[in-house]
Amino acid sequence: MPEGIPPGTGAPQSAAPDLQTLQDELARIRLREERYRASFELCPSCQAIAALDGRLLDVNPRACELLGYTREELLKLRFHDITHPDDLASDLGHAADLLAGRIERYRIEKRYLHRDGHAIWCELSVALSRAPDGRPAEMVGVFDDITERKRVEAELISRDELLAGVSRHTPGALLVVHMSADGQKRCAPYASEGLRELYELDPQDVRHDTSPLAARVHPEDLPRLAEVYQRSAVTLKSIDMEHRVILPARGQRWIRMHSAPQRGADGSTTWYGYSTDITERKQIEARIVESEAWLSGLSRNLPGMFFVFRPEPIPDGHFEYVSEGVQELFGLTPEEATGDIRRLYARINRDDVAAHAQVRDTAVAQKGRLHFEARADVPGKGLRWYSIDSVAEMDAQGQQVRYGYIADITERKLYADAKVAAETAQRASQAKSEFLSRMSHELRTPLNAVIGFAQLLKMDAHTPLGDEQLGRVGMIERAGAHLLAVIGDVLDLSRIEAGSLPLSMEPLQLAQVVDDARIMTDEAARRAHVRLVPPAVDPALHVHADRIRLRQVLVNLLSNAVKYNRHGGEVRVQAQREGGEITISVTDTGLGLSTEQIEHLFEPFNRLGAEDTGIEGTGIGLVIVRRLVELMKGRISVSSQHKVGTVFTLKLPASEEPAPAPAPSSQTTTPESSKTMRTATVLYAEDNDVNVLLVRQILELRPAWKLVVANSGEQALQTVRNERPDLLLLDMHLGDMTGFELAEELDKDPATSGIVRVALSADAMPDRIHAARARGFAAYLTKPLDVMALLRCLDEQLANG
Repeated sequence: MPEGIPPGTGAPQSAAPDLQTLQDELARIRLREERYRASFELCPSCQAIAALDGRLLDVNPRACELLGYTREELLKLRFHDITHPDDLASDLGHAADLLAGRIERYRIEKRYLHRDGHAIWCELSVALSRAPDGRPAEMVGVFDDITERKRVEAELISRDELLAGVSRHTPGALLVVHMSADGQKRCAPYASEGLRELYELDPQDVRHDTSPLAARVHPEDLPRLAEVYQRSAVTLKSIDMEHRVILPARGQRWIRMHSAPQRGADGSTTWYGYSTDITERKQIEARIVESEAWLSGLSRNLPGMFFVFRPEPIPDGHFEYVSEGVQELFGLTPEEATGDIRRLYARINRDDVAAHAQVRDTAVAQKGRLHFEARADVPGKGLRWYSIDSVAEMDAQGQQVRYGYIADITERKLYADAKVAAETAQRASQAKSEFLSRMSHELRTPLNAVIGFAQLLKMDAHTPLGDEQLGRVGMIERAGAHLLAVIGDVLDLSRIEAGSLPLSMEPLQLAQVVDDARIMTDEAARRAHVRLVPPAVDPALHVHADRIRLRQVLVNLLSNAVKYNRHGGEVRVQAQREGGEITISVTDTGLGLSTEQIEHLFEPFNRLGAEDTGIEGTGIGLVIVRRLVELMKGRISVSSQHKVGTVFTLKLPASEEPAPAPAPSSQTTTPESSKTMRTATVLYAEDNDVNVLLVRQILELRPAWKLVVANSGEQALQTVRNERPDLLLLDMHLGDMTGFELAEELDKDPATSGIVRVALSADAMPDRIHAARARGFAAYLTKPLDVMALLRCLDEQLANG
């Protein structure tokens, strides 16, 4: 110890222990540093230390090896320089958050740039090292090459996209169903979006439990479905069955399911399959016998063909995937179709192949939807029509891939052809109806003058006719009535053949209808010297029929019985009930019919030789009779004996309901009716001078009425506005407009919309009459007009007005 320094004061007595401690600490530091350096140098992961501004301060050999640089080269760079430009912003953003203390470390996937320029995917973890005062000192990073993992992930994504694309365009649902080894747990780890439409379930609903799926199955089919699954789990045979489901929104549907099982190492069973809706096929299966073979094949395989198509190589492209349906549609295996697309094109009509190529190339260029219909000649199936549809999507590499479906539309094409044929027939029928309407109009117009003036001659009180003249006028009336009846028969036959003859079926008292028919044929019987025996019809008998048409049938049969009878002969009508039918017989005492004549009796326009006898007729009356009887759910038969007579027998449905009481007959109108005392203005719109003259002379029987005539629709409109008539008598075919168009113009003005309108037209087609009544016409009178009916109608309308 130095002199002068007392013990225990001043400098330490010895520095040796402190030096030793320092040396030990330095040794430990060197050991840690060597360990760290060894760990840094030998670490299989890449390690780098960077300054806060990004300069690389140190890197390990693994980093140099991965990036292709020497250590000296890397230490001259910043980490910015070796980061892929697309990933730099993300990396810098995380580094900023780290330096700002918002995060303690970060881990990202990024791409580094190799010295030769190619990108290397790495997973990078970064943390800070801090100075003793706690401030950030350096950034320490560890990263590993994950390029292979990224490649595998891209491949998996591509496969997922392929599966998703196929499933999106599959008309049904793809399903993976898993059952545990003990059979107690079932789930669907994968279900395509088609499950929403097919079962009205979200795929997530069945991911862990298939109970919601089973709840959709029809209760009668569920036991069979469970049995099929159990048997398949034992035998490992595929399931192919059809069953019903009951859906909340769409009710009962038919589902076809196909599924193939695989056994797992743990004893579990997994089925891979699809389900598709076959409801429409089930509905038409029974009606399409000729397609039974095709439907049978369809029930065993996926309906239609699904495909994944790539446009390369030019010009034909290739199928990347083809479903098993190619076998049914084209007679090819999926391997044959994917191996060479030209094998499938060889089945398609040559002209359609060229047209399809143009449509396909356009769709590929525009990345748009494709739709094409093509013909194909398939071995064993002949000519078929197929619908080809596809849509474009881009894969992970930015390449176009098209997902599509091919369906057999042959039946739809046949239906379309049949529809065109039906529409053509309908147009022809309409043209025929229009022709008949025009012909009826053209024939009825001159008849209107013939019959109308004949009636006026008989009614003329100022210049009464003598008996001989009355007889001549009567012959004119009868001839006109006969021609009118012929026109009516032709129109009736046409409407019956077109299925447009309306019927009003109701319970009828048969005796009343028979008596009406007898009255209508009394005059003809009197002239022919044939006795109509009073009908023996029980008033309690009721039939279910149309009153007007049944009377038409009976009048026709009675008229024939009179016309073809002998001088002094008889006609009898009898009726009786037989079970649920009423039998009506019309018997005459004429010459009778031969067996050959009876065979041709109901042929249109065949008069069986009577055309040479001078007896009037057209040969269509009995045709109409039979058609009307059949329309009224009845039938007609005939028996005859030569020189004894003929019996026509009708059988019609009986009615248990009493017939409605007949409407009271309206008061007979006469030229001196009291209704004529009221003054009125009648406007008659007519472009035919003869018709105008006829109506003018008829209305002279109503001297208190003023008749105003308009020769066109436009003139009628002007006259209505000026005269404000009480009633408008309107021809439906004026030169410049129709009666409907004139009525529409009147309806536009409140001042003229309420004028009473009565149609007077030679167009006697029922649809025109119904249309006029629906448009507000008070009445529709047809030409040739009945003078008394016209006066009665006008009397009633003016009285009510």
